[in-house]
Amino acid sequence: MIRSVLLFAIVSLGFCHQELSDIYKAYKASKGISHKPSYRDVVLPSNTDTASKDLFFPPLPGQTPVDYHPQLRKPMSEDEPLTYYSWHIHVYFFHEDENVTARSLALRDEFISTFSIETCSDDCFMGGPFDTCTKGMCVWDPFYGVDGPHPYGQWGVYLPNELLAQTVAWMTANHGEFEVLFHPNTGYMVGDHDPSKRALWIKQQVPLDLDFLIWLQCEWFTCSDEVTLAQVSY
Repeated sequence: MIRSVLLFAIVSLGFCHQELSDIYKAYKASKGISHKPSYRDVVLPSNTDTASKDLFFPPLPGQTPVDYHPQLRKPMSEDEPLTYYSWHIHVYFFHEDENVTARSLALRDEFISTFSIETCSDDCFMGGPFDTCTKGMCVWDPFYGVDGPHPYGQWGVYLPNELLAQTVAWMTANHGEFEVLFHPNTGYMVGDHDPSKRALWIKQQVPLDLDFLIWLQCEWFTCSDEVTLAQVSY
């Protein structure tokens, strides 16, 4: 009986490990096509560096500090390094649930207390030479609903490069039930929010509306062809 079971198992394994298909054999015999990812250098300017605000488009009519993400006036060439001017943190919560909202705001209060930070001023967008955010972190008021690419409630933080490691460490230890997005501000807002590019998530990803950001950039660029669209979506 045991020998029969073993024989059956051996035969079954033989059927499970079938020969490669002819088309796959042909692929293996060829050199194939190797995907070679492209890499970009990254520049991290100091929070006190100086540069021209003219690098970026101004806010559109009706935009607030919460939904303004500066866009470079001139797209970079492929061989230019990306500049990470600053970072944003977004903490997401289901705003229609009072208990969930209360716990999220408690996390916000603890974050504010831990890092001794204040509410962002109206000119706090990118940091460093581009606005008034030269004293460190600041927080925006919570938003209870859909806001730009954000599908539900969230509260946000402006973050200079110098404090990234410290705040990432704190959030990994204290985020609890809430999803947290860290994204750089490079002047390419779509890629900054895209998890396949530069967005960094703690816990799990929230599906952001990147099409909104593409539309927003095209309001500046007047996207008229695939090349322009590809540039603003970098």
